[in-house]
Amino acid sequence: MSFYDFLWEAVRRPFLIVEYAKAVGLELPNPPEDFYARLEYVARAAVLVLEAERGEDEFWLSRCREVKKFYLEAQADLRERKNLPAFTIC
Repeated sequence: MSFYDFLWEAVRRPFLIVEYAKAVGLELPNPPEDFYARLEYVARAAVLVLEAERGEDEFWLSRCREVKKFYLEAQADLRERKNLPAFTIC
């Protein structure tokens, strides 16, 4: 499973991103119940995880591209409800 697929699965089952964040030393608040709120939650959490894992190796750059793809799709889906900040990490 790609990290991109993992993020979409985490929208459905947010405990996945919560546990992943814990593994990299982050403590996330409890995820919301509403689908669109969870989508925003996972998008923001993915950025935090990416920043916590920051590197310049090919693995991190590949991970960054996957997060960016997910984030931009989430941003488009949330455009009517909420504006996510621009993705500027990679």
